[in-house]
Amino acid sequence: MFAFIEKLTSIVSKHLTVLILVVMLLGLFSGYLFGGIAFNLGICATASFLMIYPMFINLSIEDIGEIRNNYYPVGLSIFINFILSPLFAYGIGWLLLSDEPFMRLGLILIAFIPTSGMTATWTERSKGNLKVALSIIAVSLVIVIVGLPLALPILAGNLLEAGPWFIFQRIILVILLPLTLGDITRRMIIAKKGHEYFKKKKPLFSGLSSVGLLVVLFLIMSLNTTSVIIEHPLLSLKGLITLFFYYVLMFGVSTLVTYPMAYPVRVAVIYGTSVRYLALALGIVIPLLGQNTNSSLAVLMVALAFFVQVPFASFYSKWLLHKRL
Repeated sequence: MFAFIEKLTSIVSKHLTVLILVVMLLGLFSGYLFGGIAFNLGICATASFLMIYPMFINLSIEDIGEIRNNYYPVGLSIFINFILSPLFAYGIGWLLLSDEPFMRLGLILIAFIPTSGMTATWTERSKGNLKVALSIIAVSLVIVIVGLPLALPILAGNLLEAGPWFIFQRIILVILLPLTLGDITRRMIIAKKGHEYFKKKKPLFSGLSSVGLLVVLFLIMSLNTTSVIIEHPLLSLKGLITLFFYYVLMFGVSTLVTYPMAYPVRVAVIYGTSVRYLALALGIVIPLLGQNTNSSLAVLMVALAFFVQVPFASFYSKWLLHKRL
């Protein structure tokens, strides 16, 4: 049974982009053909937890200690992630999504939630400095926990009725609880089996998180409020175009401002500021917005980002290696 789970998670991780598309389409058409399912916060929040918890098993918050050896690159990444990125999203959103305010809200949420474990993966693939990447991830996560409840109501304006305390409660459930349990799980595994065993099993936890992501996407796309996506396919196209320009801007600016740095550090900062924590954004937007068509548009924007971010990151990795070699 355990071998089957490892095989399944490996297949899911390898073909995640294609599976995301398939699952989203299945969810949409099942909802459209059969009337869709009613929103249930408990089910969606549970599925989100099962998606996020395995991610945090692989993340050590102790990596934040590396900042003392990398003040400048980590500081630069904080500036890009929490100043430039939300400003870019805000500006692009007003230019290209002026008539779709809740899709703009989804874009702002994407922009304010850096960065994911995939940052470490892409950094490693591109021969970058993994320690710098891990410190950027850890520091960014701490800033999100403190800063999101304060910044999101300001950036969202009247689109979001929830105040800072309500958002912080959701942060506790979506980030702090799985982060704490993930840290405990990691320590227990290492104490019982050792670091080498844990290192070998890290892909399993990433795969379990990917499976959880597919479940969440299917649930969200099956809601009875998402029929608007099928009835108005141009919304999806508009969202993809907007996200394309956002990622071009993020990768482009990160590349320019890191040009004087050594190649390994430069790679870590580029991916630490351009790759967003999309699964976490999805986990936050679901319990935060609840059930209505507008919520579906915000969720749609986050889901569409998977189709833009993964190809961008893959192409850029090959380009970086080519230019370096």
